[in-house]
Amino acid sequence: MQLINYRTEGGIRIQREISTQPYRPADNALAGALDTRRGVLFSSSFEFPGRYTRWDMGFVDPPLVVTARGRQFAVEALNERGRILLDPIAETAGALAATTVERTSAERLAGEIRHSEERFPEERRSRQPSVFSVLRALIGLFASAEDQHLGFYGAFGYDLVFQFEPMQLRLPRPEDQRDLVLYLPDEILIVDHMRQSAAVHRYEFDVAGATTSGPARATTGRANTRHW
Repeated sequence: MQLINYRTEGGIRIQREISTQPYRPADNALAGALDTRRGVLFSSSFEFPGRYTRWDMGFVDPPLVVTARGRQFAVEALNERGRILLDPIAETAGALAATTVERTSAERLAGEIRHSEERFPEERRSRQPSVFSVLRALIGLFASAEDQHLGFYGAFGYDLVFQFEPMQLRLPRPEDQRDLVLYLPDEILIVDHMRQSAAVHRYEFDVAGATTSGPARATTGRANTRHW
């Protein structure tokens, strides 16, 4: 077991524990759990420089989920560990010039990105205020040169293109449609097929005197197809 302590770019203190595991493909260990629990699984046995790698990566029971629809977004804590992280997330997202954030409950933040009147040239259109502005800020909050694995993982929907190319929508969208669903894990299984090795990375977060050490990693509620 290896213990590493570091501080993220956003000032969050992290302790990472790396535990070696018996080698086996991650889909055997995780796929069944994802039928009833939130999480993700990425798997690739093919490697091509700059595009594909030989890794399996996955997790279940993440403490946080970020969702967005149009120019509205939400961050929800899925357990007590996630609630500890909501305050720095609210501060980081709320510091963006075009973003407003409201704490709607002890477990949830809701926000909105205002349209900008500024004209953006073609080469800078992805930098106009959008849900990606919030995502970049949250990635920076948890980023560190000490760790290449901690981050946000999930799915992106096609309608995100309208963040940068506004146009009249012709087809109705379901009321519960989401444009993205991203999780922040606190325990990640990483499998290297080439080396036939596997390890679990477990994270503890310290924020303004509060720590995730102690609260259980499990989340409440049953996952379903709408959770992705």
